[in-house]
Amino acid sequence: MDNTAGTTARQRIAQQAETAVANQQWSRLRFIGNRFERARCYRDCWFALAQASEATTQHQLPIWQGPDASCSGVLVLPTTRDLGDELRILRFIGDLKAHVAKVVVLSDPRLHPLLERSFPGVICCDPSEIPPHAQLSHMAAQERLAYWFGSDEQQLQGNFRPLKAAVTAGDKPKGIGISWFSKSRNKTLPAVEDWASVLKNIRQPLQSLQYLEKPARIRALRELSAQRIRSSQPIDQMLDLDGFAAQVAGVRGVLTISNTTAHLAGALGVPCVVILDNGSITNWPDHGDTTPLYPSTRLIRRGGDDWATTLRRGWRTLRSLISAQEGIVMQSSSIKSSETA
Repeated sequence: MDNTAGTTARQRIAQQAETAVANQQWSRLRFIGNRFERARCYRDCWFALAQASEATTQHQLPIWQGPDASCSGVLVLPTTRDLGDELRILRFIGDLKAHVAKVVVLSDPRLHPLLERSFPGVICCDPSEIPPHAQLSHMAAQERLAYWFGSDEQQLQGNFRPLKAAVTAGDKPKGIGISWFSKSRNKTLPAVEDWASVLKNIRQPLQSLQYLEKPARIRALRELSAQRIRSSQPIDQMLDLDGFAAQVAGVRGVLTISNTTAHLAGALGVPCVVILDNGSITNWPDHGDTTPLYPSTRLIRRGGDDWATTLRRGWRTLRSLISAQEGIVMQSSSIKSSETA
């Protein structure tokens, strides 16, 4: 998209956002915020989504006005979007904690172990609970934090800090993780035969990272690819997100469709390739093969190719990503070793 077309599109979406705010159409404003995100207009996206969240909350506190504001504590509101959207912006809680003494986060209880490990000192509460407001002077939507700490692509990329999974120190990631299913019904997905045509040529251990894994599907993948694919069980990814995060962090890279697995890999900083169909409605950028929210993630769009060809492109891209990232890690380890020698 050229600059003129991009500016025109942003102006058109901005006018729609102003109308939604004037009419207090908060659901409409959330939809518009998603459009801003797909257009890579992050500052506008976060502002619109923050407005929608803060206007509909039951909590009555002043809205936090940024790092320079004086406050004793901030209540971070639960997201009004789905889990993948929340994983995209959880990292900004760490930026907030660097500026505010007390931070209470209202979030899905499944995320609490991951949040408490990633952001020491943060207090997590179930959104249905009424947290103690003592010493909390302000509130902020999660998107409000993104507005202050990730307003453009440069800031998003420069400030990236991965979430921390529960992994044993010294354990090296092994094999390749795969995920092929989404609960969303508005996506066209590769068939099991397409996946098998790619998996049969991967000479590394394969780990299913598929939530709601169906025995018949993984059995078919094993038979058609002649590969010993390790099941994601006994972890129940829908209930044990911390265990799921440890599984994702335990592989060298992830090849997946657009789903929660993709967002978790991106938030953990694990090399990940996301396979996208033409026309699927997601919050990934409409154009390009990168997203500033996840520096270690690449987007592979189907375009005019069949699924098998698209998946092969994805695997080639993932191999390059893994090589680049592991090369950086090895170089960093060598520098540390020389410094301590």
